[in-house]
Amino acid sequence: MPKGKNTKERIKDEALNLFSQYGFAGGSVRDIGKKAGVRESALYNYFPSKKEILNELIKDAKKYSVGVELLTDELLDRLNKPKVFIENFVKILLKEWDSEKQKKYLKLVLIEQFRSEHLQSEHLQGEYLQSVDENKISINLLIDETIKIWEMIFTQMLNYRFIKKHDPNILAREFVYPLFMLRLQHLTTEKTDWKLLNKKSEEHINYFWTSIKK
Repeated sequence: MPKGKNTKERIKDEALNLFSQYGFAGGSVRDIGKKAGVRESALYNYFPSKKEILNELIKDAKKYSVGVELLTDELLDRLNKPKVFIENFVKILLKEWDSEKQKKYLKLVLIEQFRSEHLQSEHLQGEYLQSVDENKISINLLIDETIKIWEMIFTQMLNYRFIKKHDPNILAREFVYPLFMLRLQHLTTEKTDWKLLNKKSEEHINYFWTSIKK
């Protein structure tokens, strides 16, 4: 991997560490550079401003929130057994959401969502508010992308007539929202109670599948 890419990723990683703990306002460019082992002047070769670092982190959070890369050929081969497919994909998705990076992305989005709402309600201006307006930071950044994937999955199940006829977007929303609630309840702490989380996810899947299967 090129040295420049290593440095850029290191800067992003350290910014994510700071922003996910203290928010955008909680770490300066100097702080990020010091943590990343990069001089402040050199850091600007990779990002023209702190706002641009936040922009890229939000794009990454959105890009990696879905789990598209988790839809392997092996998993898709199980689509002819739809309930088994759903169970396996949910397990894989929950494991991915349990990763340290995904937890940091989630915390960053939650912190910035509430901070941006406060700033907008107070009609404050400045670099931070501009970055919020451009990114429209909210939990919907993560949820909407996941819904798109599940809409595609339920569309395929409808095509194969595995499930009752419903709007696949409604199915996706009804399925994903409870999963995200489980994420917020169980995947924001350092130690995950997998026994409880698996029990709740299985209950959700069983209830949902009973409602939509033919």
